[in-house]
This record gives sequence, C-alpha cells and structure tokens, in this order.
Amino acid sequence: MKQIALILTLLLAAAGASAQEVFIGADFDTRFDNREHSDCNIDDSHTFFSMRLTPKAGVIWSEKNRLVVAVDLLQDFGDKEHKFLSKVDPQIYYQFNSKTAQAVAGIFPRSLLLARYDPFFLGSAYSFYNNRIQGLAAHYKSQTGSFIEFAIDWEGMRSYQTREKFRILSGGEYKGRHWYGGYVMTLLHYAKTDNTELDEGVVDHILLNPYVGYRYEGAYTFDARLGYLQSLQRDRRTEEGWKAPKGGRLALSVSRWGVCLLNELYVGENMLPFWDIYGTGLYASGPFYATPKKIYNQTAVTYNRRFFNNTVGVSAGFYFHYDGVGLGLQQILKVSVNLQKTVYRPKK
Repeated sequence: MKQIALILTLLLAAAGASAQEVFIGADFDTRFDNREHSDCNIDDSHTFFSMRLTPKAGVIWSEKNRLVVAVDLLQDFGDKEHKFLSKVDPQIYYQFNSKTAQAVAGIFPRSLLLARYDPFFLGSAYSFYNNRIQGLAAHYKSQTGSFIEFAIDWEGMRSYQTREKFRILSGGEYKGRHWYGGYVMTLLHYAKTDNTELDEGVVDHILLNPYVGYRYEGAYTFDARLGYLQSLQRDRRTEEGWKAPKGGRLALSVSRWGVCLLNELYVGENMLPFWDIYGTGLYASGPFYATPKKIYNQTAVTYNRRFFNNTVGVSAGFYFHYDGVGLGLQQILKVSVNLQKTVYRPKK
C-alpha cells in the first residue's frame, strides 16, 4: 500500500510539466451471487458476496495518451482469515485512445475490452474476481460500431507454486442496420510449475464461437443470436490427442425500461472434459457447459439501469438454470459507482 501511494504521489507531482490533464477517480463494485443448484447434476449451491474499491489517478497528454495508476481493494464479506482486506492488487497501464483505435499495455481493467466474452468463455464470477488483464490489448472500431480486437493476458508466472498460464483473447463483429455477425475466440496455455515432484500435465485449450444475430431497437429492444461453439482441448500428459466437443447456442432477449427477459439454449457436448482433473484452474466458463445430457437452458429476468449522470449503476436478476437433470435458481445483485474528476488542466 505504501509503495502504491508513493507511485501515485510521484505521478501527480511530475504531471504538471507535460500533461494536458490530471485526473483522480474511484470505481466501486459490490456483487451478491446466490446459487441454489442442489437439484442440478453439475453446480453446487453456494454464495459469493464481495465488494471492490479501486481508487485511481492518471495523466492525459496529447489528447490521446494516458498513464493510469490504481489499486484494487477487494473484501469478501464474512472473511475472517485476513485482518484487513481479502486481496490487494495494482493496476498500472498506458492507454492510447482515438476515435477508432485503442491500445493498452500493463495491468488494466477487463472492462476496456470490447468483445462479449460471455459465460461460455468467462463466467460472471470469474470476471468479477479476475477483473484485471496483465498484458496487452488493442482494437479497431469503425464509426458504425464494427470492430476487431486482440488481447493477451498473462495469468500465471511459473514458480514452485504457480503454473505458467496465459490466455489469448480475440473478438470481432460486423454491424449492419439490424443484422450483425462476428466471432469470439480464446486460447489458453496451462503449463506446469517448477515443482518436478508433481505429476502435472500441460493443457492447450481453444474455444471458438462464430455467430450471427438480428437486433431491433425501437419502443423495445429485441435481440436474437445464433452461434456455433467449437472447442479443441489437449492434455499432453495423457497423449490421447485432441478432444473436440462442439455445440450450438440460441439466445433471445426482449428489453424495455431496463427490464430484460432472456433465454439461452445450448445443445451439444460436454465442453469441460478435463473438469475432474483441473477444475477452475483450467476452466473459466460457467459450469453448466459440462452438461452430460447435451442440453443446458437458462431463462432470466434482469434489471439494469444507471442513475445520477451515469455514475451509479444497479443490476439485478433471477436466473433459472436447467442442465437436463434438475432446475437451479441463481440471484445476482450488483451496485457500482464510477467517479472521475479533473484536478489539473494547464491554462492556454
């Protein structure tokens, strides 16, 4: 904490000479996630309840460049094992941002990515508790909203206790007046630790989701999206070659006044064949894609609005999960606050 405070102080002190703007801010997020899945064959019942505060400071120069330093302060409610906070992590990154292009390097928030890495790729709990990208990201975005994106996230540096682990993410989408189409892809390399006494495998894990959709915006918003899901996975330790589970997904949603009714149907094979061996160390997706019955359906009613000049967000939802065996209920409530203020701007 002292080191981060020193970096913030030095950043602000050195900013006046060349910066066009110095800003400070804070992001606050709290998330309640209760899962009642005892009737399901896959996921267990449990509750996540946590909050995160991210104070930040940064400088902007030449209009398109910014350097930001922040710190993530995470607290799991009810945590008795840590005296102060459950977790403290830095964010330090450089960002180039124009009307059509962005490039980021360092440790930066996952929210800077454009593509929709939904629970097939990254589960909602995973995205909250792993909210930082450590690496690089870049995207190009046209005036019509079409884009292409690439990022690399170095999640684990090899040591005696930590596996080497990195994930490549990419997404792109072409947007017409109503029709759109695109893809999302991730490639995960999950390697070994330096502990040679352990019998560890090296796993390559590729996910690909090309999709097409139709979106209407008027008195209400309607969205229909059809996608193909393909996975390629290989555990080099077993020498059994590549596993290639696949499936299809149809997502329908209707929303108005912040209230949304949605349904997602997945039909296909078990996308998590190595779950019993590697669990969440390998898989970041929602657990229901491991369905042995070749079907998973999610129906949800959600509410999502922002207030007070877009500084406060409220999101809530009831999610009903059917895995071919039983029905589970998940309730999620999220409250977010995003504040930023310019504290220095040189006189012209």
